[in-house]
Amino acid sequence: MPPSAAELDAAAKAMRRAVVGEGLAVPGGAVGERLAAYLALLVRWRRHRRIAGPASPDELAVEAIVDALRVDEVVPASGTLFDVGSGAGLPGIPLALLREERLVTLVEPSAARAALLRVAMATVGLRGRVVARRAEDLADDVAAGREAPADAAVARAFLPPGEWLGLGRRLVRPGGRLIVLAGRAWSGPGSGAGVTIEARLDYTLAGRGPRTAWRLSFPRC
Repeated sequence: MPPSAAELDAAAKAMRRAVVGEGLAVPGGAVGERLAAYLALLVRWRRHRRIAGPASPDELAVEAIVDALRVDEVVPASGTLFDVGSGAGLPGIPLALLREERLVTLVEPSAARAALLRVAMATVGLRGRVVARRAEDLADDVAAGREAPADAAVARAFLPPGEWLGLGRRLVRPGGRLIVLAGRAWSGPGSGAGVTIEARLDYTLAGRGPRTAWRLSFPRC
């Protein structure tokens, strides 16, 4: 069932409070409406399905919307994007809503969560697909030519950064990008990692520890 008018209104207000509180511009028009609809779903799931994450709508808005607004800066603005270990759709769904040129594939091994993700994508009118399988199996399919590699891949709280670097490079095309979301404790890829650091963004969210978003590129050969 789509969010009710009351749920949408409450979500829109929570999103506005969270975004303005971080000193950012509130997305307007259809983008803002679709982000609010997604947030309303997250609030509903948190209450009735006990998805992991903050309890209050405002806190969910920070983790779902504000974090995506920050990370958006280092994610390629267009092309195919794998969101690995997507869970409730973070950060893939809000990143795709912010830039319609991004074609997202949500990779989530749990069949139950994958079903919720399909509901979310249909509710907000998002292009893309949901793949209900392990990321390692998807990487095997990419290597075997059964699945096209993505232009970029992102994961949040899925694997330690070093391990994500190893898996992620199997999911993207030569010359593709890998987005690493980490705490400040990770100093970045070592000199022998065979990647180029294209962008690094250090940021903080209210009441949370410092974060860093990295955009890494792989050689074309």
